[in-house]
Amino acid sequence: MSAMDGSSMASLNTSQVESEKLGGAVVDMSRGSGNGEDQGKEFTSDEEGWDDFGELYQKVDVHSFDLRSLNLSFKDASFEVKQRGVLLKPISGVFRGGQLVAMMGPSGSGKTTLLTMLAHKKTTPYTGEFHLNGREIDAKLFPRFTGYVPQEEHLDGDMTVREALYFYVMLKNTKMTSEEGHQRVEILLKQMQLEAAADTFIGTETRRGISGGQKRRVNIAKSFANIPPILFLDEPTSGLSSTDSMTVVQCLRNFADRLNILIVCVIHQPRHSVFQLFDLLLLLSSNGRCVYQGPVNEVVDYFAKMGRPIPAFENPPDFMLDVVTSTSLQDVEEGKDDAAHFADEYDEKVKPLIEKEISEIPKGPTLDQVFHIREKKLFQREAFSRSMNFQTKLLLSFQLKLRIRNWREIVRRLVLYVVIGVLLGAVFFRTNELMQTTFNRILAMWVVIGFAAIFTMEALPKLMADRTIYKYDRKDGIYSTLPYLTALSVTLFIENTILTIIMGSISYWMIGFSNLVGDFFTFLLFLVAVYWVTEGVMLLLASSCADAAQANGLTVAVLGVLLVFSGLVVNPGSSPAWLSWLCWISPYWYAFQSIMVILFRPPYEFPEGDLFSTADGVWEAYGVNPDLLWWNLLIVSKSLTNLAILALPLVASNTS
Repeated sequence: MSAMDGSSMASLNTSQVESEKLGGAVVDMSRGSGNGEDQGKEFTSDEEGWDDFGELYQKVDVHSFDLRSLNLSFKDASFEVKQRGVLLKPISGVFRGGQLVAMMGPSGSGKTTLLTMLAHKKTTPYTGEFHLNGREIDAKLFPRFTGYVPQEEHLDGDMTVREALYFYVMLKNTKMTSEEGHQRVEILLKQMQLEAAADTFIGTETRRGISGGQKRRVNIAKSFANIPPILFLDEPTSGLSSTDSMTVVQCLRNFADRLNILIVCVIHQPRHSVFQLFDLLLLLSSNGRCVYQGPVNEVVDYFAKMGRPIPAFENPPDFMLDVVTSTSLQDVEEGKDDAAHFADEYDEKVKPLIEKEISEIPKGPTLDQVFHIREKKLFQREAFSRSMNFQTKLLLSFQLKLRIRNWREIVRRLVLYVVIGVLLGAVFFRTNELMQTTFNRILAMWVVIGFAAIFTMEALPKLMADRTIYKYDRKDGIYSTLPYLTALSVTLFIENTILTIIMGSISYWMIGFSNLVGDFFTFLLFLVAVYWVTEGVMLLLASSCADAAQANGLTVAVLGVLLVFSGLVVNPGSSPAWLSWLCWISPYWYAFQSIMVILFRPPYEFPEGDLFSTADGVWEAYGVNPDLLWWNLLIVSKSLTNLAILALPLVASNTS
């Protein structure tokens, strides 16, 4: 089996470095190898659109140097898991500005692992040296100014395509006005071929939306919102038709050529026409070793020189993956393991050339200089492009818009709250006249409190769905935890406070509680407080759970326990001390106490023959202190504050 000699193999990478300097501009000679310029003739995007994009690109002034001179290098990058051994053997490489790079390999070869390492998204320890322009990469700054597109789309399905892009454009760019934001959105729509779907909803399980291919392009366009100099994509064509795959990669080809962005993709068995759109191929074997790294248009010749010519009429990517997939143990023992042979040849003749190239890369601008960072401390991991105030206002405006758009859901909930209010009122109708028992009056009050608490669980599915979107948005440095929670809380407050008041008002007057207006509004105040504390409990639990099913089960259990110790079943007046102390950790107990005060204080008259004849007797039996009426409201409010303080870091930590 013949092998490619060292000098010819050197062209796979050294041709990318031996660039001519014309007039001070760096010209990447490897781009003329048939993938960039030749393919450019087939682009469907018009020149005018790219001129607009380029003009806006310069106006924002994101980068201070020619992106064609950018290089991302890595040396001996490897990843090991104790239980499974070495998943990715040491690998080195150099990628340059304007290149569209394909990383291929069989399943389990470590290509996605390598991608997350290069993007500095890997949270588990890994080894290797990573440099940008010959300088060590700042692991905290780097993810802030590069783009990363995961395989799954994390988009709000209730937004239209145009709204989603505007949302991310405005949050990702520090100095962009609303007018400039709309301009960039229109350009993104044009270049990603999404104009026809611009005002279509992205789609949810219950709302019909755009196609899978369009959704993938929206996800990619979102990452281009701030025009990052480097973009990483994990299988952008996975699950798409061949036509959609071609459209997606064609769009990436456009951006790489026109804006000189370095785009690195993990891609799995593309068709030949899609494969030819890439400049550079990094091919991994099934055991995590590199077997080829070089121009796409030279890989066919390389396989032929290695004794494995690609048969006519066979898709080269399919054939290459078959070759580099390790075979049976018998074949390995007989020396028929092509994957090992290719990897050994690469390690012996190519890897030294690549590492030599890495060592000769001149030191270019630092990350601070590339992005005009004057105060580095402002751009650490917790910093964001926009101020907290701007984030909050934009998030709140979108939350309110999307909630109003779902008016059918609001009407459904309104009907539900009215029906429950009427049912509660009917069951306990005028208890002071018909049932003639103090206990039934207390039971009616407790049931109303319980429903106000339980109804908060309606928001749990949305909280969990929004949390998934928030997790990825925060990782990308789009917005922080406090503005997100503030916008979410205000939106829920407006809707749910009104609904709780409607349900409470209907049941209050039908049951026949106090006729005093002051008592009525005090009752509603504590009922709303009950709702808000429950919302805080639910947010805290949802933040600590892995999925919706787990959060649902835990929330039901915790709310059940808190309601049991809210005063009706267990209370300090009639329960043993070893058990009743738990009432003091239930926020519902404080609301129960205060509502007990307003329901039984004068002018309420106890019916003849009732178990109790005075308010003091009722309060003593249930352990209620009437002097703490408003102190209880303060305690409930403090409980909400404590829950928010606990939830804030939990929500934030769930992004890691």
